[in-house]
Amino acid sequence: MKNVSLLLGGRVINAPLSLVHIWMATHLLGSHGFGLIAMMYAFARTMSDLVDFQSWQTVLKYGLHPLTSGDCSGFQRIVAFSFLLDGIGGLLGCAGGIAISLSGMTLLGWPPEIHVIGVVFCVSILFMASATPTGLLSVFNRYDLISIQGVVATIVRVIGTAALAFTGPSVMALATVWILAEVAAWATLSIMALRELMRRNLIRGLPRELWGLLPDLSSGTFFKTHPGIRRFALATNLNSALALTFNHIGTLVVGAYVGPASAGYCRIASQIASGIAKPASIIQTTVYPEMARLWRDHAMTRLYRLTLQVALAAGCIGTCLLIATLLAGKPLLQLYIGNSGAVQTLPVILWLLAAEVVAVWGLPLEPLLFTTNRSGAATSVRLLDCLVFFPGLVLVVRRYGLDGVGPMTLLGVTLLIGLQLFLVLRTPTLRTAN
Repeated sequence: MKNVSLLLGGRVINAPLSLVHIWMATHLLGSHGFGLIAMMYAFARTMSDLVDFQSWQTVLKYGLHPLTSGDCSGFQRIVAFSFLLDGIGGLLGCAGGIAISLSGMTLLGWPPEIHVIGVVFCVSILFMASATPTGLLSVFNRYDLISIQGVVATIVRVIGTAALAFTGPSVMALATVWILAEVAAWATLSIMALRELMRRNLIRGLPRELWGLLPDLSSGTFFKTHPGIRRFALATNLNSALALTFNHIGTLVVGAYVGPASAGYCRIASQIASGIAKPASIIQTTVYPEMARLWRDHAMTRLYRLTLQVALAAGCIGTCLLIATLLAGKPLLQLYIGNSGAVQTLPVILWLLAAEVVAVWGLPLEPLLFTTNRSGAATSVRLLDCLVFFPGLVLVVRRYGLDGVGPMTLLGVTLLIGLQLFLVLRTPTLRTAN
């Protein structure tokens, strides 16, 4: 709860700043201009998620034991492997993003005015891969530093967008601000993680471990020393790629079939819904390391008690926030983006927020499956859900436009949580514990 409070402290600052930034951006560029930015960002983030190995989970699962047992070299070897995954993911994402944006602009729905800046925007993908620093700060219990990192990108966006009011607003200028925000957030998190390594005398020898890791990987020695780590890394990568369907794919589909203005409204609705639900969903960030420690100590009863407590706490918070939005959402949204924007956006926000509430009720289920070595089952569930959700999303958006995003997202999330709950209840260790 202390760590959750620290992360919420960052959100208290970040949430209103995000709203200020969106308000300024939509008033400076209009819904069409902001929609173009949202389309480029959604594409870049999607490409990043596709190749992201979620290496912070690898640091937690395989690095916690050598760290607590005093095996400095073993811990550094895991960190080196995790850094290598980040580097590979960033390069693959950037290269793939540039290739797709060059050859598939028509499919993406990008108008000619963003053909150049859309390709340049893919450079930001290199700086979206910062999972290892997050894992290090989580292992070291420095959630105060993680909360700082979350605010940096928003501050850069606010300052940069405000400056456009004096220098002249344009899509290219705002896109540059968003790229700089990603660079600033990556640099901040990386510097803080390196400082924590230095404080604990864990930085010396890390370059040597990274250099020596390459021949060990090619010979297979590393994977023999750490059985299961390759499958775990690939499973978290695939799971992350499948999870993006509920994050940015809606904006991409709306932009491709309906247009930039509707894509902008979809981005606003998604950000507001996730921002409202953030006090509940942020608990998940602190759940992984706690579950890893309990699994390491074979404290199964406490592990499942924690799962239930987190589900109840997050679910109750999310439900209260949904009720508050139903009561006060419309007048606040009218002040924020005007009456026309509010009419188009509010129904989507309510549907997406309902989906977020369902997700936070099931928030600890996926971490529990990964912790109890059922990552393959968790990924299979994600894949099955995506096979239903993605074709359905395309069909409803083509027929109903922006209004189809919310109901389809709620349906997809409900199916996902239901399947995850089924897997958890079928877990042998859970039935034994009960």
